[in-house]
Amino acid sequence: MMHAISPLQERAGGKLVGAFVEGQPDGEIDQCSNSRLDGESNDVTQENELFRNGMARSRTLQSFSTSILSTSAEIGPLKELSSQNDGFGLTFSNAIRKDIGDSCDVPNFSRETRRLMEPFLRKARVEREHAQFRSDNGFVAPIGNQTGVPYVGLRSETPFLFDIETYPLDRVLATTLKVDDLSRLHEEPKLQSKMLLVRNECTRFEFQKAYDAFVTSFCIPLIHSIAMSKSIFHSVSAESSICYRYQAFPNIRILRPGESSKGPVCDTAKGHSIGCLRFHVPLTPSFGTNALYSESFPGREDWHPLLSKSAGLGFLFDGARCLHFNLENTTSSTSVALDFSITFYQDGDATTDYIDGDYLCTKTLLEDDFSVQQGYYSEATIELGIRSLGKVVVEKREQQYQRHGRQLTTRP
Repeated sequence: MMHAISPLQERAGGKLVGAFVEGQPDGEIDQCSNSRLDGESNDVTQENELFRNGMARSRTLQSFSTSILSTSAEIGPLKELSSQNDGFGLTFSNAIRKDIGDSCDVPNFSRETRRLMEPFLRKARVEREHAQFRSDNGFVAPIGNQTGVPYVGLRSETPFLFDIETYPLDRVLATTLKVDDLSRLHEEPKLQSKMLLVRNECTRFEFQKAYDAFVTSFCIPLIHSIAMSKSIFHSVSAESSICYRYQAFPNIRILRPGESSKGPVCDTAKGHSIGCLRFHVPLTPSFGTNALYSESFPGREDWHPLLSKSAGLGFLFDGARCLHFNLENTTSSTSVALDFSITFYQDGDATTDYIDGDYLCTKTLLEDDFSVQQGYYSEATIELGIRSLGKVVVEKREQQYQRHGRQLTTRP
């Protein structure tokens, strides 16, 4: 199963905790060729688009909006679908493998594949709508409806390129873990011991610094520039500043050959705010069955992989609402990627009521299961209007959040 390092809060001690998730491989693997990675270009946007366009919406897509509105019906489906199998002991990755076999190529998600996926998709849909029902935005609408969703103009899947010399995230992480090649982490006999190096604030200092620089110097200005081009700040005073809240430490996804995720999920179902924008940044070649799969729009279920031939290509997408998952990695390469979320709101805005449309989140709407954990988020601000002097300058806040963890825990 997929391994991940993610920031958590040790409630008793007020210290940041990094989480390492370990699971069991779902089966034997075959060594598959990765010759499809040949070539210098990392621009696979067209290939991703072809996958999206070629996928038909699931014929079995159902809405649970009606059942969620009643308390008894709300609890029932969640209990019924609480297990990680389809009721016959078949896990998500086993179900897909049953149809695609040992192939390490991207599945075509045929009707049979979708039939096998359906029990897991049904569970994920119910959890997503349950999370929508629990939110404080006051709206209950079909998942594809944009009512109550902030800055919808930023939620289209957007690939982006970044300079790996300026932001050498892959090399710094490899150095931190004391390995030569992240894609061969499966050859390390004691991966858990390696991951302890990312937990310690001294040994992970250079990686933490590289991650902070990437977020504050590249990711936040990227979101800010897209938001400005789509006039998302049109309701904000010219003398205001925008506050960006981002994960203080990223989730590190590690998917070794033979491992897989538990199944489709969206970030709101895991406790994140609807305001979260998800960054997925592969640090190793992402191809075939070792890539992250997502839908391009909530409820569309046009499953496609987020492909990258090397570090330097990342993706911004609506992970808060779009279901995403990993398959069983039947390639011969370990997949390593960073996942983290960024949200933003008008600094100093005391408004608690959400205004529909391409407006910013309110601070109330951004509160989630993780914002109550001291140390999970950091913040930075960008000045607007005259005070910005025409420049986008990210100023990191000196804040109350504690950043570094000293303890390793396991999440189910």
